[in-house]
Amino acid sequence: MKGGGKKYPNKGVKIDPRAITSARMPESLKVYSGYLYQGYRYLVRKKIMIWPEIEMEDQKIKALVPLSANNNKFEASLWVFSDNHVIEFFRTSEFNYKIYAFRIVFDEECHSLFRH
Repeated sequence: MKGGGKKYPNKGVKIDPRAITSARMPESLKVYSGYLYQGYRYLVRKKIMIWPEIEMEDQKIKALVPLSANNNKFEASLWVFSDNHVIEFFRTSEFNYKIYAFRIVFDEECHSLFRH
């Protein structure tokens, strides 16, 4: 199956037709799918987020309306920004989440902000 519209992140990518995909992030950036707490542990283990960041966003993530309940991908997802990543939490059902992570790298030599 190929992705949908013009601004769809999976446009032209073959994915399983049964896959529930994010409206903002491509499936190639998915780092975890399953239960939320295990996803948190995965993010900490891979050094994508730290526990204090997770604790700050935990209530917002748990408050997401599942996609299975309202069929609105934007209400079922939340972007969180850490020091080096943009992370999307996408709630697909009552207990299942998908977590996407996009790594941001700053080249210190290219930015005048880092020059003395």
